[in-house]
Amino acid sequence: MKKILKWISILLFALLLTNLPPFFSHSTIYDISDNLRIVKIPPLEQRILSQMSLEQKIGQLFVFGFNGTSINKNITQLIQNQYIGGVLLLEPNIENNNQLSNLLSDIQNISYIPLLVCIDQEGGIVARLSGDKILTKAQKDMKNEQEAYTISNQRGEILSSLGINTNLAPVVEYITSSKSFMYQRVFRGTKEEVALKSKAAIQGYIDSGIVSVAKHYPGHSNSSPDSHYSLPKVNITTQQWDEYIFPFKYLVEEKIPDVIMVGHILYPNIDSKPSTISSEIIQKRLRQDLGYSGVIITDDMEMDSIEKVGEYNQIAKEALLAGVDILLYSGIPNVQRDVYQYIFESTSNGEIAESIINEKVLRILSLKIKYGLIDSSILQPQEEEEVLSEWQRALL
Repeated sequence: MKKILKWISILLFALLLTNLPPFFSHSTIYDISDNLRIVKIPPLEQRILSQMSLEQKIGQLFVFGFNGTSINKNITQLIQNQYIGGVLLLEPNIENNNQLSNLLSDIQNISYIPLLVCIDQEGGIVARLSGDKILTKAQKDMKNEQEAYTISNQRGEILSSLGINTNLAPVVEYITSSKSFMYQRVFRGTKEEVALKSKAAIQGYIDSGIVSVAKHYPGHSNSSPDSHYSLPKVNITTQQWDEYIFPFKYLVEEKIPDVIMVGHILYPNIDSKPSTISSEIIQKRLRQDLGYSGVIITDDMEMDSIEKVGEYNQIAKEALLAGVDILLYSGIPNVQRDVYQYIFESTSNGEIAESIINEKVLRILSLKIKYGLIDSSILQPQEEEEVLSEWQRALL
């Protein structure tokens, strides 16, 4: 009788195997026939990672912009040959809703692993899509948490209907001076009010199925120059750090952001390196001190502020080693191809440990699974059969 029960349990698990919902990807199997032995089921992201080539892993670390309103040779090659993890939409990619929906459908159809489709739709002066106030209302005009939630939730539904799954918003920095280049892009109020509105906005996006990106950690100051053109310098001390990053600290403690964007900002009293390539600021202060375990993405790596710091391939490697998971490049094809190849070669020759790459890819895959971009259908059947055989041996 015990053997019959064992084989029944194995057959049941075999039937479930091809369509395991996300819940079971982190669950356990119980051998009901003999002393409740437990066999761990590998998480779905781990099972996917085990099937990926190094080229595919490296590709997931990149989000690339591209030219044109339709799919072209360059973006096709980047998706199919470099296996990039996402694309960035800019105004030149957008003519109208039908065109955009078709473009994004075409792009997803040629990608083995579904892409993060990213857009800067903060509202106000940073809005790639035009339309009614749901799409264009600025953060500065959102009077309370409820409004921040409602606008973000409804905006997320519109983005999702077009095939966009990631919004590079909201800006959660605390800026109070009208002279700041960031002033028109941030929530108004005290630090606490900014933090609460930010949380509400992120929750609104989450509830609409959109990946939200809190930016730009650790934050610009009131006197920072525009980081698109020059590297801002913020002279705060270590003693001032926690108060300075309050909105980010609050959000991480509330465990709400799935993605944080790191800005190109220098804090000379904290580290000699800009935040994008600072292990002190990313790995120690964000990961270790605050306990943040989500995805970290850079601001555009083609901005003058970071390009002037050093050679772009080396800067990309330093950013990854400092703790960044995703590198964002807005659209220079030769830079995109070169930096991908450089990171691939740096990993192949051991300058970047593959274990580090694996950690980053697992975070990215987990994010895509959480938002329903990936399910178990992406797995190769042969690999799943091998996993099942291991479970069978453990049960027997």
